[in-house]
Amino acid sequence: MTEEKLRLFYLLIIVIASMVLAIIYSKTNENIGNKREVRAFKGMLISFMIYTLVDLRLVYALFYTALPRIFVLFVIGTGFFSMTFACYFWFSYVASSAHIKAKNTWLLIAKIPLVLIAIALYTPLYRFIYELTDEPTFSPLLFIIIMIDYVYLILATIFSVQRLIREKNKLERGKYIGQLFFIIFYTFSGYIMTFFLNVPAIEFCMMPVVLKLFVDLQDSRIYTDALTRLDNRRRINMYLEEEISKCNEEKPLTVMMLDIDFFKNINDTFGHDEGDSILIAFSAALSKLTSSKHARAGRWGGDEFIIVGKEKNLSENFRESLKEELENNKDLRFVPRFSIGSYVCKSQGMTVKQAISKADEQLYKDKEIQHSKYEDFQDMIKDIKIK
Repeated sequence: MTEEKLRLFYLLIIVIASMVLAIIYSKTNENIGNKREVRAFKGMLISFMIYTLVDLRLVYALFYTALPRIFVLFVIGTGFFSMTFACYFWFSYVASSAHIKAKNTWLLIAKIPLVLIAIALYTPLYRFIYELTDEPTFSPLLFIIIMIDYVYLILATIFSVQRLIREKNKLERGKYIGQLFFIIFYTFSGYIMTFFLNVPAIEFCMMPVVLKLFVDLQDSRIYTDALTRLDNRRRINMYLEEEISKCNEEKPLTVMMLDIDFFKNINDTFGHDEGDSILIAFSAALSKLTSSKHARAGRWGGDEFIIVGKEKNLSENFRESLKEELENNKDLRFVPRFSIGSYVCKSQGMTVKQAISKADEQLYKDKEIQHSKYEDFQDMIKDIKIK
């Protein structure tokens, strides 16, 4: 193949990779994952797109000699920086999916290398990393930047392994096993690519990683309620089936059904936007109360929610804790009232339907009590509306 045809082939690879990345980016939004996961994934896509555009240098034979030196230096630095950012965003994505808080000290420290690398690549310090003549020649210090990339991948691997060890649910374990596989794949590919620095080969390696993450995000949509971001009915049913099969007297399983009282009146009085806000705030409170326990919160349907947990005494003082959490939400115009019913399953012979039915029985008993306060509630929302 002649050099001209080879460069056209390079251009074809770059164009196709750019189109695929742009299409996936356009289809990525907060409806397919939590905000941090989506933000990290989009950051990775942008990093890959920038790196792909940097590879256009391989299409122009006189790139290093005919173009302004400062532009060439900027492109070379951006190429290295974009891959570091891609590794950082992969680390952020795994940390997010592992439910590590955004203000975690390690996550904050992890941003420091980005600043240091930017200083090294975009200031005269670049001379300690590479020299530019007809083509760049690299010093051993480049190895330090590459190692920082691998540190992000290693930390991501640690997070995935920790979650894999702790997680008992098959669906969640599959997610972390997939992450480990693609971390290994990405790391191995990166090593192979060091032998092809002047070929746009990294584009082939990034595609499986990007597609795998996009599919994972799409899968999460199948099991997540779009409005509240809690588990949906399908996901909770799967979790219930798995956990009931393992419960006993020593390891009981608590099932709680919750219902927002007078929700139709809220919608009728304040509108459906206000109703959605109530649902979101209620869901956030449930999520916060269950995040530190062996429990899952889900939206069962409409204004009805479900909590399933393995922690003993999970339902004890839950009403008070939930009410306090809602009262602390300053965005709510008023604290919604709710009913709650719980059932503790201690037999593997119990079916999902039976366990939920038992919890429902208790829920409707509580609703009778709560609905006896209907007049008080009506007076309260009328006062709020007048104000």
